[in-house]
Amino acid sequence: MDSIVFGLCALFGIAGTALSAREAWRHRDQVEYRIARFTRATAFGVCTVGVILAVPPVEDLVESVTGMNNAAKIGAHICAVLWCGSLQLMLVDWSYNQEVLKASLYARIAFAVCVLAAMLPLFAYTTEEGIEFTTEYASIPGVTVYLLVYLGYVAITCGEIAFLCSGMALVARRGGHSWSARGLGLSTVSALLGVGYAASKGSYLVANYLGHPWALETEEVISPLLAGLAVITLITGLTMAMIGRRLAARIV
Repeated sequence: MDSIVFGLCALFGIAGTALSAREAWRHRDQVEYRIARFTRATAFGVCTVGVILAVPPVEDLVESVTGMNNAAKIGAHICAVLWCGSLQLMLVDWSYNQEVLKASLYARIAFAVCVLAAMLPLFAYTTEEGIEFTTEYASIPGVTVYLLVYLGYVAITCGEIAFLCSGMALVARRGGHSWSARGLGLSTVSALLGVGYAASKGSYLVANYLGHPWALETEEVISPLLAGLAVITLITGLTMAMIGRRLAARIV
């Protein structure tokens, strides 16, 4: 399941990264939304790296080459944090006025840095031979705390992404920009899928701590599926919004 889901995500990520990087390069001299263009390309790029690292054969290869337990896992999780953070910066640049833009960007960067600063020591303290940072090892406290920190960040950032995308989708629809509205609407759904992924995995960890977990096999199917759908639909939605903005600019 993981190989199929994350392999498909990697294909979407490569295509989305190429299109976003091209768009950023074409408009490199334009000051307006420069941060958004750069962070969108960055988000798609780090997401692609993260989902590639999550493919089981690649994960095994990375650990074999580096000689480090869970090397691919920590790499994929760092990429997920950078992916969510970059999307926040993109949407803030799209949504906020110049008076509060800089402070808003710095606040989200600081939040991501704090999360990484909490995750890395937990990872270093817990990782050892025979332990993986998955729900299968939820009985190990260090794994549970690490995953809850990571999943909490994903849930919070995806919640904000859904909020901002939904608001911009309404504005785009009222302005007659149908492609942008559809893309941002799809992005809203994808962000909610991201919240669902964090809730699914996180609630299993909490239920396991309380001694009443549901079937692990169910969680191991639902969570990757939600994550994969979130990645694919978000890349698709934001690419649609990007194309919609370009079409609107041409019409004007």
